[in-house]
Amino acid sequence: MKILPLLFLVPIMAFASATPKDIRTSVQKYGSNSFASKITAEDWAETINKISTGDDEWLMLVPDLAPVVNLQQSNQLSGALYYALDANAKEALKVMSILDKHHYKYQQGTDIACVPPFDKITNSDMETYNRIRLSLLDAGPQAAPCLWIMEGWVEEIKANEARKSS
Repeated sequence: MKILPLLFLVPIMAFASATPKDIRTSVQKYGSNSFASKITAEDWAETINKISTGDDEWLMLVPDLAPVVNLQQSNQLSGALYYALDANAKEALKVMSILDKHHYKYQQGTDIACVPPFDKITNSDMETYNRIRLSLLDAGPQAAPCLWIMEGWVEEIKANEARKSS
């Protein structure tokens, strides 16, 4: 009879969401040598999704992740930072500023995270771009480099699409 309550806990523990503290503990435990291969796909997807929402606690995890991610994870992390600009531009810019001060193997800050993660512009991409653009304009002068990078990339895509259609 004492085992029965334990059986109910197993599914709950197996499906518990990762927290920033859990991910930070994994970073410290595995370090740059094996973190990228040890984190589960589910935990990584959860981490990327939470960072994308612009949640402060998850955004502050990014500087801990930067030195331990692989190339694929770095690209996903940059995309998450781009989308975080929509909900929390000021905090996302702070995180990018921290990344800009370091030279990690794969992860970069403003120069990459402010590049929209698309090569063709859909209506949805344009809506997101416009929201992020307004967020950056509201964020103050520290947002200017990111805004310029983002606008330059979108103009480049528009020019390429115009060349292809003519």
